[in-house]
Amino acid sequence: MTRALPALTLALTLLLSLPAAKPAFAAHPQREEARRLVDAREYAPAIELYRGLVSQFPGDTDLLIEAARVEGFADRNEAAADLYERALHVAPARQADILPSLAWQSLWAGRFERAAALFQQRMNGWSDAASVSDSRRGLIESLIGLARSRTATQDYAGALDIYAQLAQVDRADAARTAEVARVLGYADRNAESALTWRQALQLAPERRTDWLLPLAWQTLWSGDAAGARTLFSEAHAEGIGLPETWRGLAQACAALDRHPCAAEAWRKLLAARPDDRTAQRGLARALVWSDDPAGARAIYAALLQADPDDADAQLGLAQAENFSGRHRVAVGEFDRLGTSADPGLNVAKARALYWAGYADDALPLLVDVTDEGALWLRDFRIRRDTQHYASAGIDWSDDADRLRIVTPFALAGWRRSPTELFEVGVRLPQISGYETGTRSPRRRISGREISATWGLRMGEVRGSRGTLWPSFTLGRRDYDGWQSTVWRARLRYVPADLWRIDAETGSGIIDTISALRNEVNFRDVSIGATYTPTPRWSFAGSVARLEFDDDNQRNRIAWRGDYALWTRPQIRLGIEGNRFENSRPWDVNRANRGYYNPDRYLEYRAFMSIYDDVRPWSYYAKAAFGRYDETDGDGNGASGRNYLLEGWVAYDLGPGWQLRAAAGMSDSEAGSPGGGSGYWRRFGSITLNAWF
Repeated sequence: MTRALPALTLALTLLLSLPAAKPAFAAHPQREEARRLVDAREYAPAIELYRGLVSQFPGDTDLLIEAARVEGFADRNEAAADLYERALHVAPARQADILPSLAWQSLWAGRFERAAALFQQRMNGWSDAASVSDSRRGLIESLIGLARSRTATQDYAGALDIYAQLAQVDRADAARTAEVARVLGYADRNAESALTWRQALQLAPERRTDWLLPLAWQTLWSGDAAGARTLFSEAHAEGIGLPETWRGLAQACAALDRHPCAAEAWRKLLAARPDDRTAQRGLARALVWSDDPAGARAIYAALLQADPDDADAQLGLAQAENFSGRHRVAVGEFDRLGTSADPGLNVAKARALYWAGYADDALPLLVDVTDEGALWLRDFRIRRDTQHYASAGIDWSDDADRLRIVTPFALAGWRRSPTELFEVGVRLPQISGYETGTRSPRRRISGREISATWGLRMGEVRGSRGTLWPSFTLGRRDYDGWQSTVWRARLRYVPADLWRIDAETGSGIIDTISALRNEVNFRDVSIGATYTPTPRWSFAGSVARLEFDDDNQRNRIAWRGDYALWTRPQIRLGIEGNRFENSRPWDVNRANRGYYNPDRYLEYRAFMSIYDDVRPWSYYAKAAFGRYDETDGDGNGASGRNYLLEGWVAYDLGPGWQLRAAAGMSDSEAGSPGGGSGYWRRFGSITLNAWF
């Protein structure tokens, strides 16, 4: 592009090209011909003639300047700058004559650093306003060019240094402020970039349409997801930058844990760009966190069908399997990804192993994590399941029969290996109340129970036979001289993902005054199953048989089904109930021995529960309302409402300490030795847990 030299510079240059004292070759025919060609604007042949003359007379300053001027006329700025540099080298005393043209030609040749130095030198050496103004303009253009060239080479720090120098010379306008904001973004200085974009918009509010999206992106990347969501929503409403605006809105919603919002934005983007794999992965992630792992699995499967080597889709599929409750399948998917130094991948795999019941395999994956959430998962959850532990606390309850039970307790557990533990515990119940059906004074019974438990884990997380957790408890109990053996065997079995089977058998007692004085004891056996087809749905059922020491046999069935309306916090609605029958209920011929023993009993109710884990707090609460129907041994029926209110809250004092409190109230007829309406029971506990 042809550029016009400033008037003063051009006049000086032309004047200097005709010095008073000419060398002998000034009238050389070749030079005269070159000048004629210049007058005719035939610069190319003139330049060839000048180059021949310069090679013959390399020390002639006037010739060098004249030739440089013609190179400049032809927009051969690099050649012009080289000739001016030679002239300055030959005649440094003529610096004032040469410097203006050399500076401009250096600028136009892209030699911004050299041009800036020359213009700065000229500003410092010249005092007239016109020269200073001309040099200042050149310095500004040189610094802008230098900053842009450094930006082009990704030297963003250097570019920003130049912009800082430029700010000392010239006040930035809106366009240049936006330019600086853009470079700050390239340098990942996102918060500064967002601030600078806002400054640019203050200078030129009419450019909001042009600059709204970069402001939104930098706001998002600076960590202000809420602010970014507002900006992307504004852009969406104005139709600015679609469909990419939906991408930003989706990412902002995801950062705010507003995953349904993110899913909606990803779907809009995919409607416009159905083949955008990044958007497909984004939608799948949003579905995982929106508790639609089935939808996420379908998307990831399609992505892997198109590209089996898509590592992001492989990771996403593993995550989807894990959040759908298929923890063992997820571990297999993570295994296929191989070992990795990626902390995010290691955290995800560790979570799958932990949820599958293998904390010892999960913990080594989290040795080097630094993320706050990953550290919490490691130190406050996973590590605890690999450590020794101890608990101490107190339980209490009272009821409408004025039965009061206060039980201090303590236990300690040693993990002999990742698959084996040994636990000892002691309970010291203090029971006070009245004997059933008598007017005897209030009595108090002191109990003591000491037991030891041995537990195992059997099976591999990658095995095909599932995992078993058997445990065996043996001990001794003493209630004011009545002694009996404590024994119990439990089995938890996960045959496959989504299923869990629980079975147990053992001995027990009834902790009422009359039952303890009558030395009532029983043996029980039960088995139950839980099926969780999706993270929202859960179903459970169990059957049990109790055989009392008086030959009474009780058969019981229980059931539950619930659905999660919301997952964070987890709010569930469900129904539950139980039914049992006794073979030898109390009647006019059989005295009440102190435990609830109707002919048959049915209880059913609807419930709502809430659970959340918001470090350092976790909590659970449940409210259930329903009805009961009972028939006693004499055929008399009773029915009415029942309810249950219960909950607990826990506070993590540190990685090795937790304080937990629980309380509740119910009016279940199953708790009353005598039956009848108006029965209620209240209960609570406080516990200190430690891991070491």
